[in-house]
Amino acid sequence: MHDMELMLKLKLFKPRKGKKMLIEETIRQFKDCVNDWIWALHQLGEKPTRTAVHRFAYKKLRQKYPQLHTDVLQEAMDLAIEIYRAWLNNPNKEKEIPRFDKDCIYFEGRCVKFDRHFISLPLAGKRVWLPMHVPARFKRYLQHKHGRVVLKKVKDEYYVYVSVNVPESEPYEPRGWFGVDIGIRHIIVVSDAEGEVNWFLNSAIGWKKNMECRISGLQRLKDKGVKKGVWRVLKRFSGKVKNRQRYINHCIAKQLVLMVKMWRYGIAIENLKGLRRGKVGKRHRKRSYKWAYRDLINKIVYKAKLHGVPVVFVNPKGTSRTCSRCGAKGVVKDRIFICKKCGLKLDRDLNASRNIALRAPPRSEERGFRTEVAL
Repeated sequence: MHDMELMLKLKLFKPRKGKKMLIEETIRQFKDCVNDWIWALHQLGEKPTRTAVHRFAYKKLRQKYPQLHTDVLQEAMDLAIEIYRAWLNNPNKEKEIPRFDKDCIYFEGRCVKFDRHFISLPLAGKRVWLPMHVPARFKRYLQHKHGRVVLKKVKDEYYVYVSVNVPESEPYEPRGWFGVDIGIRHIIVVSDAEGEVNWFLNSAIGWKKNMECRISGLQRLKDKGVKKGVWRVLKRFSGKVKNRQRYINHCIAKQLVLMVKMWRYGIAIENLKGLRRGKVGKRHRKRSYKWAYRDLINKIVYKAKLHGVPVVFVNPKGTSRTCSRCGAKGVVKDRIFICKKCGLKLDRDLNASRNIALRAPPRSEERGFRTEVAL
Protein backbone atom coordinates (compact mmCIF):
# COMPACT_ATOMS: atom_id res chain seq x y z
CA MET A 1 0.00 0.00 0.00
CA HIS A 2 1.09 3.57 -0.66
CA ASP A 3 1.48 6.32 1.90
CA MET A 4 -0.85 9.30 1.86
CA GLU A 5 0.07 12.80 2.96
CA LEU A 6 -1.97 14.54 5.65
CA MET A 7 -1.62 18.09 6.95
CA LEU A 8 -2.14 18.49 10.70
CA LYS A 9 -2.95 21.89 12.20
CA LEU A 10 -1.76 22.25 15.80
CA LYS A 11 -2.15 25.32 17.99
CA LEU A 12 0.74 26.48 20.15
CA PHE A 13 0.11 27.56 23.70
CA LYS A 14 0.85 31.22 24.36
CA PRO A 15 4.67 31.43 24.52
CA ARG A 16 6.52 33.37 27.16
CA LYS A 17 8.05 36.75 26.41
CA GLY A 18 11.55 35.45 25.58
CA LYS A 19 10.32 32.68 23.27
CA LYS A 20 7.84 35.04 21.63
CA MET A 21 10.64 37.45 20.80
CA LEU A 22 12.64 34.60 19.25
CA ILE A 23 9.66 33.57 17.11
CA GLU A 24 9.04 37.14 15.94
CA GLU A 25 12.71 37.67 15.11
CA THR A 26 12.87 34.40 13.15
CA ILE A 27 9.73 35.31 11.20
CA ARG A 28 11.24 38.69 10.29
CA GLN A 29 14.53 37.15 9.17
CA PHE A 30 12.77 34.41 7.20
CA LYS A 31 10.64 36.93 5.28
CA ASP A 32 13.69 39.04 4.44
CA CYS A 33 15.60 35.93 3.41
CA VAL A 34 12.85 34.76 1.04
CA ASN A 35 12.72 38.21 -0.57
CA ASP A 36 16.52 38.17 -0.99
CA TRP A 37 16.28 34.81 -2.72
CA ILE A 38 13.57 36.20 -5.03
CA TRP A 39 15.82 39.13 -5.89
CA ALA A 40 18.68 36.73 -6.65
CA LEU A 41 16.39 34.75 -8.95
CA HIS A 42 15.43 37.94 -10.76
CA GLN A 43 19.08 38.87 -11.28
CA LEU A 44 19.88 35.48 -12.82
CA GLY A 45 17.22 35.90 -15.52
CA GLU A 46 14.47 33.70 -16.96
CA LYS A 47 13.84 30.46 -15.00
CA PRO A 48 17.27 29.69 -13.50
CA THR A 49 18.01 26.21 -12.16
CA ARG A 50 18.14 25.42 -8.44
CA THR A 51 21.86 24.67 -8.68
CA ALA A 52 22.58 28.03 -10.31
CA VAL A 53 20.55 29.93 -7.70
CA HIS A 54 22.23 28.11 -4.82
CA ARG A 55 25.69 28.73 -6.24
CA PHE A 56 24.92 32.39 -6.92
CA ALA A 57 23.49 33.54 -3.58
CA TYR A 58 23.89 30.90 -0.84
CA LYS A 59 27.20 32.11 0.59
CA LYS A 60 26.06 35.74 0.66
CA LEU A 61 22.79 34.89 2.42
CA ARG A 62 24.54 32.49 4.80
CA GLN A 63 26.70 35.40 5.95
CA LYS A 64 23.77 37.83 6.05
CA TYR A 65 21.54 35.51 8.14
CA PRO A 66 23.94 33.58 10.41
CA GLN A 67 21.21 32.88 12.99
CA LEU A 68 18.93 31.00 10.57
CA HIS A 69 19.31 27.23 10.54
CA THR A 70 20.82 25.80 7.36
CA ASP A 71 17.65 23.83 6.55
CA VAL A 72 15.52 26.95 7.11
CA LEU A 73 17.73 28.83 4.66
CA GLN A 74 17.20 26.04 2.11
CA GLU A 75 13.45 26.10 2.69
CA ALA A 76 13.48 29.86 2.08
CA MET A 77 15.19 29.22 -1.27
CA ASP A 78 12.62 26.54 -2.25
CA LEU A 79 9.75 28.85 -1.31
CA ALA A 80 11.27 31.73 -3.27
CA ILE A 81 11.59 29.51 -6.36
CA GLU A 82 7.91 28.50 -6.07
CA ILE A 83 6.80 32.13 -5.74
CA TYR A 84 9.02 33.39 -8.57
CA ARG A 85 8.02 30.64 -11.01
CA ALA A 86 4.34 31.19 -10.27
CA TRP A 87 4.85 34.91 -10.96
CA LEU A 88 6.60 34.16 -14.26
CA ASN A 89 3.80 31.83 -15.39
CA ASN A 90 1.10 34.37 -14.56
CA PRO A 91 0.03 36.13 -17.80
CA ASN A 92 -1.29 39.12 -15.80
CA LYS A 93 1.87 39.58 -13.74
CA GLU A 94 2.91 43.03 -12.63
CA LYS A 95 6.19 44.64 -13.63
CA GLU A 96 7.57 44.58 -10.08
CA ILE A 97 8.88 41.28 -8.79
CA PRO A 98 6.73 39.53 -6.15
CA ARG A 99 7.32 40.13 -2.47
CA PHE A 100 6.79 37.62 0.33
CA ASP A 101 5.11 39.21 3.37
CA LYS A 102 3.40 36.33 5.22
CA ASP A 103 4.10 35.84 8.92
CA CYS A 104 5.37 32.27 8.81
CA ILE A 105 8.51 30.10 8.87
CA TYR A 106 9.15 26.94 6.84
CA PHE A 107 11.15 24.11 8.45
CA GLU A 108 12.47 20.94 6.90
CA GLY A 109 11.15 17.83 8.64
CA ARG A 110 14.52 16.54 9.81
CA CYS A 111 15.26 19.66 11.90
CA VAL A 112 11.97 19.45 13.85
CA LYS A 113 11.43 17.12 16.80
CA PHE A 114 8.22 16.07 18.59
CA ASP A 115 7.85 14.80 22.15
CA ARG A 116 4.25 14.24 23.28
CA HIS A 117 2.71 17.73 23.27
CA PHE A 118 5.99 19.60 22.68
CA ILE A 119 7.69 20.62 19.45
CA SER A 120 11.36 21.57 19.11
CA LEU A 121 12.17 24.22 16.49
CA PRO A 122 15.49 25.83 15.49
CA LEU A 123 14.72 29.53 15.87
CA ALA A 124 17.07 32.51 15.56
CA GLY A 125 20.34 31.06 16.86
CA LYS A 126 18.67 28.80 19.41
CA ARG A 127 16.66 25.56 19.54
CA VAL A 128 13.46 26.01 21.55
CA TRP A 129 10.84 23.58 22.88
CA LEU A 130 7.30 24.96 22.53
CA PRO A 131 4.15 23.44 24.09
CA MET A 132 1.22 22.81 21.77
CA HIS A 133 -2.31 21.44 21.92
CA VAL A 134 -2.49 17.99 20.28
CA PRO A 135 -6.05 16.66 19.81
CA ALA A 136 -6.50 12.99 20.64
CA ARG A 137 -7.23 12.12 17.00
CA PHE A 138 -3.84 13.55 15.92
CA LYS A 139 -1.62 11.76 18.45
CA ARG A 140 -1.31 8.58 16.39
CA TYR A 141 -0.39 10.55 13.26
CA LEU A 142 2.57 12.27 14.93
CA GLN A 143 4.20 8.84 15.35
CA HIS A 144 4.62 8.57 11.58
CA LYS A 145 7.34 10.17 9.49
CA HIS A 146 6.76 13.89 9.06
CA GLY A 147 7.84 16.22 6.28
CA ARG A 148 7.72 20.01 6.00
CA VAL A 149 6.61 21.94 9.09
CA VAL A 150 5.24 25.48 8.88
CA LEU A 151 4.97 27.85 11.85
CA LYS A 152 2.35 30.49 11.07
CA LYS A 153 1.21 33.54 13.00
CA VAL A 154 -2.50 34.36 12.82
CA LYS A 155 -3.32 37.61 14.63
CA ASP A 156 -1.78 37.05 18.10
CA GLU A 157 -1.78 33.25 17.98
CA TYR A 158 0.68 30.71 16.55
CA TYR A 159 -0.13 27.52 14.67
CA VAL A 160 2.05 24.66 13.45
CA TYR A 161 1.18 22.84 10.22
CA VAL A 162 2.79 19.40 10.05
CA SER A 163 2.88 17.24 6.91
CA VAL A 164 2.83 13.52 7.85
CA ASN A 165 2.98 10.39 5.70
CA VAL A 166 0.33 7.90 6.83
CA PRO A 167 0.08 4.39 5.31
CA GLU A 168 -3.23 3.59 3.68
CA SER A 169 -5.34 0.85 5.24
CA GLU A 170 -5.96 -2.30 3.23
CA PRO A 171 -9.50 -2.11 1.74
CA TYR A 172 -11.81 -4.88 2.92
CA GLU A 173 -14.14 -6.91 0.72
CA PRO A 174 -17.50 -5.08 0.88
CA ARG A 175 -20.80 -6.87 1.43
CA GLY A 176 -22.58 -4.27 -0.70
CA TRP A 177 -22.43 -0.67 -1.85
CA PHE A 178 -23.85 2.65 -0.73
CA GLY A 179 -24.57 4.98 -3.63
CA VAL A 180 -23.76 8.66 -3.04
CA ASP A 181 -25.65 11.13 -5.22
CA ILE A 182 -24.17 14.65 -5.27
CA GLY A 183 -27.16 16.90 -5.76
CA ILE A 184 -28.14 20.54 -6.16
CA ARG A 185 -30.99 20.71 -3.66
CA HIS A 186 -29.38 18.13 -1.34
CA ILE A 187 -25.64 18.13 -0.75
CA ILE A 188 -25.60 14.34 -0.77
CA VAL A 189 -28.20 11.58 -0.81
CA VAL A 190 -27.05 8.13 0.31
CA SER A 191 -28.83 4.82 -0.18
CA ASP A 192 -28.05 1.16 -0.79
CA ALA A 193 -29.45 -0.87 -3.67
CA GLU A 194 -32.21 -2.38 -1.50
CA GLY A 195 -33.26 0.92 0.11
CA GLU A 196 -32.53 -0.13 3.69
CA VAL A 197 -30.59 3.08 4.40
CA ASN A 198 -31.78 6.48 3.15
CA TRP A 199 -29.87 9.61 4.16
CA PHE A 200 -30.58 13.17 2.98
CA LEU A 201 -28.42 16.18 3.79
CA ASN A 202 -29.47 19.61 2.51
CA SER A 203 -29.63 22.17 5.34
CA ALA A 204 -26.22 23.79 4.74
CA ILE A 205 -26.99 24.97 1.21
CA GLY A 206 -29.69 27.30 2.54
CA TRP A 207 -27.20 28.74 5.01
CA LYS A 208 -24.72 29.46 2.21
CA LYS A 209 -27.45 31.09 0.11
CA ASN A 210 -28.23 33.52 2.95
CA MET A 211 -24.54 34.37 3.32
CA GLU A 212 -24.23 34.98 -0.42
CA CYS A 213 -27.16 37.43 -0.30
CA ARG A 214 -25.39 39.42 2.43
CA ILE A 215 -22.13 39.37 0.45
CA SER A 216 -23.96 40.58 -2.69
CA GLY A 217 -25.42 43.52 -0.78
CA LEU A 218 -21.98 44.48 0.51
CA GLN A 219 -20.54 44.14 -2.99
CA ARG A 220 -23.10 46.62 -4.35
CA LEU A 221 -22.15 49.10 -1.61
CA LYS A 222 -18.50 48.69 -2.51
CA ASP A 223 -19.15 49.27 -6.22
CA LYS A 224 -21.10 52.46 -5.49
CA GLY A 225 -18.49 53.70 -3.04
CA VAL A 226 -21.19 54.31 -0.41
CA LYS A 227 -19.32 52.73 2.48
CA LYS A 228 -15.58 52.94 3.10
CA GLY A 229 -13.72 49.85 4.25
CA VAL A 230 -16.48 47.51 3.06
CA TRP A 231 -13.86 45.33 1.34
CA ARG A 232 -12.62 44.24 4.77
CA VAL A 233 -16.10 43.02 5.67
CA LEU A 234 -16.36 41.25 2.29
CA LYS A 235 -13.06 39.50 2.87
CA ARG A 236 -14.10 38.41 6.35
CA PHE A 237 -17.47 37.10 5.14
CA SER A 238 -15.89 35.18 2.25
CA GLY A 239 -13.42 33.58 4.63
CA LYS A 240 -16.25 32.55 6.95
CA VAL A 241 -18.13 30.90 4.08
CA LYS A 242 -15.08 28.93 2.93
CA ASN A 243 -14.13 27.81 6.43
CA ARG A 244 -17.69 26.78 7.25
CA GLN A 245 -17.93 24.81 3.98
CA ARG A 246 -14.69 22.95 4.69
CA TYR A 247 -15.83 22.15 8.23
CA ILE A 248 -19.23 20.87 7.06
CA ASN A 249 -17.56 18.77 4.34
CA HIS A 250 -15.28 17.23 6.96
CA CYS A 251 -18.28 16.34 9.14
CA ILE A 252 -20.24 14.87 6.21
CA ALA A 253 -17.28 12.79 5.00
CA LYS A 254 -16.53 11.49 8.49
CA GLN A 255 -20.15 10.48 9.20
CA LEU A 256 -20.48 8.81 5.80
CA VAL A 257 -17.24 6.81 6.03
CA LEU A 258 -17.88 5.63 9.60
CA MET A 259 -21.44 4.58 8.73
CA VAL A 260 -20.28 2.67 5.65
CA LYS A 261 -17.48 0.99 7.61
CA MET A 262 -19.96 -0.10 10.31
CA TRP A 263 -22.04 -1.85 7.62
CA ARG A 264 -18.88 -3.26 5.96
CA TYR A 265 -20.05 -1.76 2.67
CA GLY A 266 -18.24 0.24 0.01
CA ILE A 267 -18.87 3.75 -1.34
CA ALA A 268 -19.98 4.30 -4.94
CA ILE A 269 -19.83 7.94 -6.06
CA GLU A 270 -20.97 9.41 -9.33
CA ASN A 271 -18.07 10.65 -11.44
CA LEU A 272 -18.86 14.35 -11.87
CA LYS A 273 -15.97 15.20 -14.18
CA GLY A 274 -17.04 18.12 -16.32
CA LEU A 275 -19.95 19.15 -14.11
CA ARG A 276 -19.15 22.86 -14.50
CA ARG A 277 -18.16 22.83 -18.13
CA GLY A 278 -19.22 21.17 -21.33
CA LYS A 279 -22.70 20.90 -22.81
CA VAL A 280 -24.74 22.00 -19.81
CA GLY A 281 -26.92 25.05 -19.41
CA LYS A 282 -25.87 28.28 -17.76
CA ARG A 283 -28.50 27.82 -15.06
CA HIS A 284 -27.18 24.36 -14.22
CA ARG A 285 -23.57 25.60 -14.06
CA LYS A 286 -24.61 28.44 -11.74
CA ARG A 287 -26.41 26.04 -9.43
CA SER A 288 -23.40 23.70 -9.39
CA TYR A 289 -21.39 26.45 -7.66
CA LYS A 290 -23.72 26.41 -4.66
CA TRP A 291 -21.39 24.05 -2.80
CA ALA A 292 -17.74 22.90 -2.76
CA TYR A 293 -18.47 19.48 -4.28
CA ARG A 294 -14.91 18.64 -5.34
CA ASP A 295 -13.64 19.38 -1.83
CA LEU A 296 -16.35 17.12 -0.39
CA ILE A 297 -15.51 14.24 -2.75
CA ASN A 298 -11.78 14.53 -2.04
CA LYS A 299 -12.44 14.45 1.70
CA ILE A 300 -14.63 11.36 1.34
CA VAL A 301 -11.88 9.63 -0.65
CA TYR A 302 -9.03 10.38 1.74
CA LYS A 303 -11.05 9.51 4.86
CA ALA A 304 -12.09 6.26 3.19
CA LYS A 305 -8.41 5.47 2.54
CA LEU A 306 -7.61 5.97 6.22
CA HIS A 307 -10.34 3.53 7.28
CA GLY A 308 -9.85 0.99 4.46
CA VAL A 309 -13.29 1.61 2.93
CA PRO A 310 -13.44 0.74 -0.80
CA VAL A 311 -14.43 3.61 -3.13
CA VAL A 312 -15.43 3.44 -6.80
CA PHE A 313 -16.62 6.07 -9.27
CA VAL A 314 -19.44 5.21 -11.67
CA ASN A 315 -20.97 6.88 -14.70
CA PRO A 316 -23.93 9.02 -13.49
CA LYS A 317 -25.61 9.25 -16.89
CA GLY A 318 -29.34 8.47 -16.64
CA THR A 319 -29.32 7.59 -12.94
CA SER A 320 -32.13 10.06 -12.16
CA ARG A 321 -34.38 8.84 -15.02
CA THR A 322 -33.82 5.09 -14.72
CA CYS A 323 -35.96 2.99 -12.41
CA SER A 324 -33.90 1.47 -9.60
CA ARG A 325 -36.42 -1.40 -9.30
CA CYS A 326 -36.94 -2.61 -12.88
CA GLY A 327 -34.40 -0.63 -14.92
CA ALA A 328 -36.96 0.99 -17.22
CA LYS A 329 -36.95 4.65 -18.23
CA GLY A 330 -39.28 6.92 -16.33
CA VAL A 331 -40.24 10.58 -15.98
CA VAL A 332 -39.53 13.19 -13.32
CA LYS A 333 -42.29 15.53 -12.10
CA ASP A 334 -41.71 17.98 -9.24
CA ARG A 335 -38.50 16.12 -8.32
CA ILE A 336 -40.40 12.83 -8.03
CA PHE A 337 -39.38 9.92 -10.26
CA ILE A 338 -42.30 7.94 -11.70
CA CYS A 339 -41.78 4.62 -13.46
CA LYS A 340 -44.46 3.89 -16.05
CA LYS A 341 -43.62 0.18 -16.12
CA CYS A 342 -43.65 -0.89 -12.45
CA GLY A 343 -45.29 2.20 -10.92
CA LEU A 344 -42.43 3.12 -8.59
CA LYS A 345 -42.67 6.64 -7.16
CA LEU A 346 -39.54 7.91 -5.46
CA ASP A 347 -37.51 11.07 -4.86
CA ARG A 348 -35.30 11.52 -7.93
CA ASP A 349 -32.09 11.92 -5.89
CA LEU A 350 -32.87 8.85 -3.81
CA ASN A 351 -33.59 6.89 -6.97
CA ALA A 352 -30.28 8.11 -8.43
CA SER A 353 -28.30 7.02 -5.34
CA ARG A 354 -29.78 3.51 -5.59
CA ASN A 355 -28.86 3.31 -9.27
CA ILE A 356 -25.32 4.43 -8.43
CA ALA A 357 -25.08 1.62 -5.86
CA LEU A 358 -26.31 -0.86 -8.49
CA ARG A 359 -23.65 0.29 -10.99
CA ALA A 360 -20.72 -0.46 -8.66
CA PRO A 361 -18.48 -3.15 -10.25
CA PRO A 362 -19.05 -6.60 -8.72
CA ARG A 363 -15.49 -7.92 -9.26
CA SER A 364 -12.72 -7.07 -6.80
CA GLU A 365 -10.16 -6.36 -9.52
CA GLU A 366 -12.36 -3.54 -10.85
CA ARG A 367 -12.49 -1.76 -7.50
CA GLY A 368 -10.09 0.69 -6.00
CA PHE A 369 -9.49 4.30 -5.10
CA ARG A 370 -9.56 6.94 -7.80
CA THR A 371 -8.88 10.56 -6.98
CA GLU A 372 -8.90 12.09 -10.46
CA VAL A 373 -12.04 14.10 -9.87
CA ALA A 374 -12.58 17.48 -11.51
CA LEU A 375 -15.68 19.64 -11.20
